[in-house]
Parts: sequence; C-alpha cells; structure tokens
Amino acid sequence: MSAGLLGIYSFGGPTELWALIYYGLKAMANRGDRAEAYLHAGGRAERVEVDLAREEERSARGVAAVGCVSPNGDCCEERGGAVRCGFGDTYVELGPDGALTARRGEALWHLALGAHGFDFAIVATESAAIEVLGGEVRRSLAPGETVRTTALSVEATGGGDGGPICALELIYTARPDSRIDGVEVAAIRAELAKRLARKIDADPDAVVGVPETGSYYAAHIAAALGKPYLPAFVATARGRSALLDELRERQAVIQLKANVTESAVRGKRVLLVDDSMISGTTLKLITRLLREKGGALEIHAALAAPPLRRRCPHGVKMPPESHMIANWVRPEDVKDVLEVDSLTYLTPDELEEAVKHKRVCTLCMRP
Repeated sequence: MSAGLLGIYSFGGPTELWALIYYGLKAMANRGDRAEAYLHAGGRAERVEVDLAREEERSARGVAAVGCVSPNGDCCEERGGAVRCGFGDTYVELGPDGALTARRGEALWHLALGAHGFDFAIVATESAAIEVLGGEVRRSLAPGETVRTTALSVEATGGGDGGPICALELIYTARPDSRIDGVEVAAIRAELAKRLARKIDADPDAVVGVPETGSYYAAHIAAALGKPYLPAFVATARGRSALLDELRERQAVIQLKANVTESAVRGKRVLLVDDSMISGTTLKLITRLLREKGGALEIHAALAAPPLRRRCPHGVKMPPESHMIANWVRPEDVKDVLEVDSLTYLTPDELEEAVKHKRVCTLCMRP
C-alpha cells in the first residue's frame, strides 16, 4: 500500500492551516493510522503533531504544509532544510523557502492537483481528500511530472504518457469516491462485482461482505444475483488487516471489525465476499465465526481479485511471499484450507479487462 501524501500552499501568505492539515490527512486514513506533518512558519519548517484519532481545535499558522498517512508513520524526512514526504520518486516537499514541490514518479503512484478557490493549492494522493477540504480537483499529475508552487507561480515540468494503475489501489486501497487518472474507483469496483457475480455457481440465501472493503462488492453482487444483501457484522474498531505483518495483530483486527449478528446468517447458505486474499487468515477466521457463532449452514466465498502471489516490485506494503496462501496450497485445495464450501475469484486477465481504456499492473497476482 502506498502512503497518503498531502501538500497545501497558501497564496495569500501565512494563514491558519490546521483544519486543512488535519482533515486532509484524516480523509486518507484508509491508507494507515499514523500521520505526520510539517508546516513552514517563521522562515523554517516545523513538525506538527497529528493524531488522527483525536479531533481537536488547534493552531498551525503558516504559508505551506506537507504530510502523509501510512501504517508506520515513517514517510517524512528532513533533508538540508527541506522536508520531503513520500516513497521512492513520488513525494511532496516543503522547501527551505516555503515552496511546495510535488512529484509523481514513473511507477504506479498517483497524485491529484486541486485548488480551493484562489486561496490554496492542494496536492493529495486521493482526489477525494481535495474534495473533502472543499477544493476542486483540477487533474492528475502525469507520471514523471513535477509541479512547483510559490506565491507567484505554479510551474509544471516533465511528465509523459500515463502508466499502469496499481490493481490493489483500484480493488482495495483507494477510497471509492476517488478518481485515479480519471478512472472512478467506485465504478471499477462495481464492474468487478458484476463480473464476479457471473462466475458464481452457488445459490445463496444471503450475501454478506467482509468489513469494510468487502461490503461494497457484496452489495453489488447481491443486486446482480437478485439475493438479499445483509449487514452480518458489527465493528468495534476500524482496521485494515492486510496492512499488518504479524499474524496475531491481524487476527485481533479481524475480531474487532467483524463480530457476527446471528439472526442474519443462522440456518442460511451464505455467500461471503471480500476484495482480495493474501494469507487467507481473514477469510478462514470469519468463516469460522459464521459457522460456529452465527450458525450458517453453508459458506461460499467470492473474491474480487485473484490471490496475491508476489511482493510488489514498486513498494506496496504486503507480507512476504511465503505468507501468501496461493504459493503453498494447490488451487483445488485452497477452499478446504479456508473451510468454505466453494471459492470463486476473478483472474488477472479478467481484472484487467474490467478496467477499460487503462492499463492495470497485476504483477503481484501472477505466478
């Protein structure tokens, strides 16, 4: 998973930026629960403490700011009087003079450029973050493009043809209300769900989704199959188990986000939908909850993406290949390991075909 990057520049000189910093980063909490930010004030960059779990009134007055959201909170670096937040050659940077520089690398990562009237320029990984701040999305940066913003100018240099879009960004990572290079994430997920529904042979009594990212697919699949979509889980806390490396941590997050409501599934044939599968830990644990606590009669699993097989060469955070179930269990045996009655998922080719007019990188899903 790529971090969520944010850059803000005030064309009117020093002003109050705290609300823009906090809510801009909060809008990308889907990318991690650790945030960090820097503000250019008083002729130098200063670190601003940001706790996404605490909404508070504070002051952060300056001319520009940069920040990021990630699982580990380690994506900003001070260097030679500047502060750069990013990964690889994709970053937002606050210069010693207060200038804001944003660069989209040559690989998969996205940056959107927007504005809040004539007052602020905003750069963010998620186009939805710009909209949440009341801004207007102008465009996506082109791969290899750099945009430098000062009080007197916005200068763009470099940039080439559009590269491939990361499949995991479309399937799992990005907010559904965002656009990546003009592609609406929600529309792609709806299309994937429709294609997946056509492959399902089971005749379920109800369709349920693994919270939170599986629920969107489940609702569309239920509509396509003409079956009821039931909210079968109650979450105590939000969390994204795919971001965690340790098995115990992942299991704890799953338990916190997926307690079963028995009346929704007891005695029923259930279609359980999720976005993707890495180790199979999530599906197996939730399957057991549905059977043992919920009393489900049958459980059929469906995935919007093929199982992951390889670590991303472009830096997406994911567990080692030895943890990926598709690398150590034969395809015909995976459903038995997961303890489900059937398992259906899209192939890499089917996934790529669903994203019309755009190339999609599916290297992590291919042997």
